[in-house]
Amino acid sequence: MKTLSRLRIFHACLAIVAVTAYATGEAGSIHAWFGYGVACLIVVRLIWATTGVTQLGLSKFYPNFVGLKLGNAATHPAISRTLLAGIALLVVGAAATGIWMDQGKTIGFGQARPTAYIAEAADGGEEEHGDGGMVGEVHETLANALVVVVAFHVLYLLLFKRPLALFMLFIRAPHGNRRRRDAREGESVADGDDRQLP
Repeated sequence: MKTLSRLRIFHACLAIVAVTAYATGEAGSIHAWFGYGVACLIVVRLIWATTGVTQLGLSKFYPNFVGLKLGNAATHPAISRTLLAGIALLVVGAAATGIWMDQGKTIGFGQARPTAYIAEAADGGEEEHGDGGMVGEVHETLANALVVVVAFHVLYLLLFKRPLALFMLFIRAPHGNRRRRDAREGESVADGDDRQLP
């Protein structure tokens, strides 16, 4: 399997697990399990970045403003890299604060909470899987900010880098594959050609 195909599968897995974690925010241990799933995917991505493959390196998350001008501002790589860096920081922050609040209890590494504590949570007291304090507020703020930045990321890609967006959403093959296929068939394909692929 090619690197970009593996990357988009990882992207889809991270998106599904992160969206599910966000959607289950009030579901106690279910939310925590998905949060740990996000944390595991982050670890996998960090290990993957050490393989030396250019497309997987962490340099994709560092904005480079060289060559940025008013005329190319919308399509310059600095915009998408800034959005990626924001997403990465917010995902790591939300996962870290979630783990901090849970302290491994959901996955069996932390000390189990006493029954009285769980009963208090059921009676409207402190939540079973959150401390309700500053860490909980930071966790919730990071998660909500993540939704906003991801929305900008998706919108930006759909508006200015549509072929990449469609590829990452499993709707189209990457441009490179289409060009090679068309070259084999003796056709010339210009950038921006929006023909439907078979």
